[in-house]
Parts: sequence; C-alpha cells; structure tokens
Amino acid sequence: MSTHFLLHETAIILVAYFLGAIPFSYLIARWRAGINIREHGEGNVGARNVYHVVGPVWGILAGVLDVGKGMAAYLVADRLALHPATVLACGFVAPLGHNFSPFLGFKGGKGVATTMGFLLGFQPLSALTGAVLVVTAYLLTRDLNKALVLGIPGVILSPPFFGAPLWIVPYTLLLFLSLAVKKIIDMPHERAVWARDPWETGRPGFHPEGGENVKRET
Repeated sequence: MSTHFLLHETAIILVAYFLGAIPFSYLIARWRAGINIREHGEGNVGARNVYHVVGPVWGILAGVLDVGKGMAAYLVADRLALHPATVLACGFVAPLGHNFSPFLGFKGGKGVATTMGFLLGFQPLSALTGAVLVVTAYLLTRDLNKALVLGIPGVILSPPFFGAPLWIVPYTLLLFLSLAVKKIIDMPHERAVWARDPWETGRPGFHPEGGENVKRET
C-alpha cells in the first residue's frame, strides 16, 4: 500500500469530515436571529431546533443543507476514492463532523440529516423508504422522536430488499448507533437548556415562528 494511496484516501476522508462540520443550523440562527442555537430550545445544533426557535422556513433550509452536505460527502468519496472502504468510512466521518464540529469547539448536532444525506447517495431506495416511514409516522403521532424510532429501522433493514448485500444492514445499524451515542452525550446539556428556554410562546424575547421575536445575543 503506497504512501500516495494512503494520502489520497486520507484526504478524501478529511474532506468528508469538514463538509459534515459546516454548522448550517448555527450559522442560520446567528444570521437570522443573532443567537447561539445551542443555548435555546432543545439546545441542539440542528434543523428541528432552528425550525422552532428561528422559524419554519429557516429550519427547513437548515435541514436541506444538512442533508446536502451528507450527500456531498458521499459524492466526493464515490467519485474520487480508490478503495470502497474509504466510501464507507465517509459515512461515519461526515456525521462525525456535524456532531463534533471544529468550528463550534467540537460541539454540534445529532447527525441524523447528514447521515440520511449520505445514505441517499449510498442506498437511495432504502433512505427514501425510511424518509416515507418517518413522515408517515410523524403525521400520525405528531412526535418526531417516535417517528424516527419507527422510520429508522426501515432504513436499516430494507437494503437487501432492494438488491443490496446483507452486510449493508450491520453497516447502516452502526451508523445510527453512533448517532444514539451522541444523543446520550448531549442529554445533560439539552436538559439544562430546555429547563430555562423551552419551545413555548407567550413570554418576552421568544417566539417559535420567527427570528424577529427571538432575543438577540450580544
């Protein structure tokens, strides 16, 4: 295995990491509301928190961008990697960049949207199956956490039904287990933020429908 090969594959993995590390939710919240999104709502640097704290349009934009950077990481790896293991590694490091962004002092979000973006490139039919299940479950329950619990197994288990090899199942399972670990790590911070600044209306300086009513930080 040559030095050139190792440097080439390492560079691709680093590109995937730094693509994932772009903190779109943080940047949008700073731009539209002048706040650190980690200190509001659920305390997460993620599209759902932006949706409730800054506004629906900006939350949707953050979600699309987070999915997009996961897809971009896959496309870079798929087109430039010399070994398939590099592509698989990028499936882990792109969400890792989102979850532990060097631009935020190695803080970040949960990585679900970024992971789904990668999987949309890697296993598109399975990712779309999971997305349909999540949306359907959310419409029935109005609870995103429950919807994810119901929808993510569809992403994990469905690849063989679309002709993918069986090893894709444990690989995808490991991707989502790594996100569960990040959820556990973030729980103390999120509970502390939620206790002082939850998603609610009717008090000064906060309104979930738009940044104009969110108290700007100085």
